[in-house]
Amino acid sequence: MAKRESQTAEAILEAARAIVRDLGPDKLTFEAIAGRVGISKQAVIYWFPNKARLLEALVRPALEAEAAAGKLAFGPTTAPDVALRGVIEALAVFHMSDLDRFRLMYVTPQIGQRSGREGAMLTTLGRMHPATTEMYDALAECLVEGGRYRRMVEARRAAVAVHTALLGLLLRMAMADTLNAPLRHRDDALVEALLGVIAPQAA
Repeated sequence: MAKRESQTAEAILEAARAIVRDLGPDKLTFEAIAGRVGISKQAVIYWFPNKARLLEALVRPALEAEAAAGKLAFGPTTAPDVALRGVIEALAVFHMSDLDRFRLMYVTPQIGQRSGREGAMLTTLGRMHPATTEMYDALAECLVEGGRYRRMVEARRAAVAVHTALLGLLLRMAMADTLNAPLRHRDDALVEALLGVIAPQAA
């Protein structure tokens, strides 16, 4: 019985991923999921009482995998520029290998969620942040130990900014992919350009 129940939950999540991939994040509704799985909307709500909990189940494992990939790119004694370059390269490979997953992680949670900022969505985001926070903290410690920054607060701010800069570049790539309108520059060339700005000494 438990196995069948877990299969239902996974079928719901797989249907949600397929809807985002095939139709776009704005088409992700409980009705659409129910139609794909062949169950009632109430059955979907039984497993995921609101959209925030559904998004948490979809996004959290991907965020944890992203953070793990980022942390594997450096160690506590890695030189700062080498660490920065390693994180950017590792996360670029992670996301460029699966732009559908990237859209699921960084586009889907924003669709139709403005009214949820004060409620379930905010709580959900709070539960999803720890993995990314660990990556930022580890990179910040490396930057301080290597002498790039003197204070953790500055180093952590830099870690967030580096990640955000890469996400912005990846968003452009994902948009171009969705619209089937290739950017003027190759994806790998754009990542290399970002590396040259953030960690030129490690090139």
